[in-house]
Amino acid sequence: MYTIVRMLLWILAAWRWGDWRNWKYYQSTFLFVILLDLLYNFLTYNYPLWAYNPTDIIPNHTFNNLLVSFFSYPAVMFIYLGRYPTGWVKQVAWIIFWVTLLSFVELVNDIMGLMSYHNGWNFGWSVIFYSVQLPMIRLHYKKPLLTYGLSIIVTVGLIIIFKVPISAMK
Repeated sequence: MYTIVRMLLWILAAWRWGDWRNWKYYQSTFLFVILLDLLYNFLTYNYPLWAYNPTDIIPNHTFNNLLVSFFSYPAVMFIYLGRYPTGWVKQVAWIIFWVTLLSFVELVNDIMGLMSYHNGWNFGWSVIFYSVQLPMIRLHYKKPLLTYGLSIIVTVGLIIIFKVPISAMK
């Protein structure tokens, strides 16, 4: 039930604080993040780094991840991009705020047993990932082609660091 409540809270927050007038400007970045999340699930299908655990309401990782990808991520990005401040000090503070918030949400998920880490991934790696992911989301909004190239480098780097075997890929 917590998972559904959390998702609804993200949607309500986006409804309240999202930049609805400019939603078309953010659409390609929403799709970029969803694509990368689906790519993660495809590449690590047989060798996950983390996974959502089944609950009474959501039966498996795939269904949970699809809900998060198509509802929670866009809601988060709608607020994150729509209220992105000017000035580098405020921008750094904004990124730190979001890294902290998303890390806290993940920590609650972990403590509640709603997710699990595998194959060398842990909470610390998630914090590092958020610290890279959030600036990349903003960079995609501003310079999508550059972000595609950087994302390939980050993806290959993660595959190497976590020794994701090519043979394990579906």
